[in-house]
Amino acid sequence: MAIRTVGIDLAIRGAHVATILDERGEVIGAPVRFRLRQHDLEKLNRRLRSELKPEDQIIAIMEPTGMAWFPVARWLERAGCQVIRVKGQRVRALRRYLSEHAKTDVIDAQILGSLPIFGGKGLNPLYLPTAQQHALNRLTKQRYRYREEIASILRRLKDMVRWANPGLEAALPALKTQVSLAVLEKFFDPRVMRRMGQPRLVAFLDKHVGGKHPAHGPFTQELAEKLLDAARDTIKIYPKGDLDFSLLQLEVRQEVARLRFYKKLIKRLDEEIARLYTELHPEDHLRTIPGLGNVLGPSVLAVVHSSARFGRQKRLRGYTGLFPRRSESGGKDAPSQRVVKSGNNRLKRDLILAADIARKVDPELAVVYYEMMVTKGKHHLQALCAVANRLINRIYAILKENRPYVLRDLEGRKITMAQGRALIDARYTVPPAIRYARRKGVRHGDLAA
Repeated sequence: MAIRTVGIDLAIRGAHVATILDERGEVIGAPVRFRLRQHDLEKLNRRLRSELKPEDQIIAIMEPTGMAWFPVARWLERAGCQVIRVKGQRVRALRRYLSEHAKTDVIDAQILGSLPIFGGKGLNPLYLPTAQQHALNRLTKQRYRYREEIASILRRLKDMVRWANPGLEAALPALKTQVSLAVLEKFFDPRVMRRMGQPRLVAFLDKHVGGKHPAHGPFTQELAEKLLDAARDTIKIYPKGDLDFSLLQLEVRQEVARLRFYKKLIKRLDEEIARLYTELHPEDHLRTIPGLGNVLGPSVLAVVHSSARFGRQKRLRGYTGLFPRRSESGGKDAPSQRVVKSGNNRLKRDLILAADIARKVDPELAVVYYEMMVTKGKHHLQALCAVANRLINRIYAILKENRPYVLRDLEGRKITMAQGRALIDARYTVPPAIRYARRKGVRHGDLAA
């Protein structure tokens, strides 16, 4: 069976360039320029299949240029080609070696097609998700973007409170609560708040308070007193004319409106994410793992998709990128290297968040965290990376064996989450002095003092 490779240099707006090579790495004919049009794609397919037998194999190699790779990879897969997507860093390194002083689309396409000759790891067939898997990936990514926007808005609101109306920070509950947002939206100007008076301010707070905060009681009475005290203090700091509070109120009101808008968008996304997650993983075994709840469970599934994609547990761990670089020279191994930059960044973030939750519930993971912090002298994030690697092993096993996760103690007995927390609190809680000592930038002299 003959094998023919084609390197494809993708373009965002222009024409893509494909260079076809034989098994020895020699170029076959002139490069093919094509766009995502039926005529161009059929022309490329004829060139690829020229003088080949039906059983011969075609391997297409490309870089992940934006999302331009997706429609090309879909079409090539339907045409019976094996598609490989490689990192841009590897292509740049090979280009510096093969073509130091020139860079063109044709040269890039030829270098991509030459990669199989040089061998090495990473030339695995591309996994193309189903329509539902791809949608779940996009929606969970969009949800993360909206959460980042909300965090940015809350930071800006907090900054404005601290310099323009500093007494509000101590008086209000957390800024993201319903009552705090209502106060900021209406009464950021301290003079407007003072004119309201306590009775009307209490009535306003009773109307907007919610969640864990009780209405029509001491809570709103005390909150009104604190807010009026804060307003008087701010007026003394900024006498009339020092700040234009009417325009500051406009800024704050718009930030609050943006925050509420993003919350509505997230609520709508959550509905679709829940529906897709149920379709793709109806057994819902993934969320039986401590740390993977309604948010992180679908987000992890959106990136991992299935255990069959990786074949082995080791490959999934490698895909996450939560392991240190290796530096060995002259027979000496240098430990404590930085974590590699490869892997999906969103999956790394999700696993670290899940690991920080799971270590407080799962005794086996708590032991890993405790040993890394207390015995091996690692800091918090290094210990969480170790826990996250154990967590990814659990995720792989759950998806492969299609069974729920069972929480057990160190003797293998089945326990509840409450029992797990109690066991960890009693035996595997990192002492505050050790946790402080493991922080980056803390000097040993500071600890001794």
